[in-house]
Amino acid sequence: GNRGFVNVALQTLGLTNEPIQIMYTEFAVIVGILAVNLPYVVLTLQSVIEGIDRAVEEAAFSLGAGPVTMAWRVLLPLALPGFAAGAIFCFILTMNAYATPVLLGGPQFMMMGPLVYVQFAAKSNWPFGAAVSFILMAATLILTAAANLIVQRRYRNT
Repeated sequence: GNRGFVNVALQTLGLTNEPIQIMYTEFAVIVGILAVNLPYVVLTLQSVIEGIDRAVEEAAFSLGAGPVTMAWRVLLPLALPGFAAGAIFCFILTMNAYATPVLLGGPQFMMMGPLVYVQFAAKSNWPFGAAVSFILMAATLILTAAANLIVQRRYRNT
């Protein structure tokens, strides 16, 4: 808000004279969705990285790889399926987000979830609401299935 931590800090440091608009912007929605969904991706990656055999990392170190090289050439390729799963999970949650865009974006900012609600509840436009709901569901299912097939093909022999 106008008297929130960021605006007060910026004004105290003399970087701005007036409060900057943070609420009800696209930036606020992106930061909010990122803050909500990031733990799901991190937890998915954590479980995948913990499942990687420690001997693989030790072998890379014993062959002369530094920590950055080991992470880039060994750990990252082995963790890619977990990253893909986390990205799919995050995508599904983001596509169907309702509360975050409504609270942080305001009434003017529309994403698919709030648009469906407005069509059904406020405007009683059932045909358009059903069409948007179907598109949302179909896009989520098709993109999730496509990502799943890509991951399965890529890591079938692994």
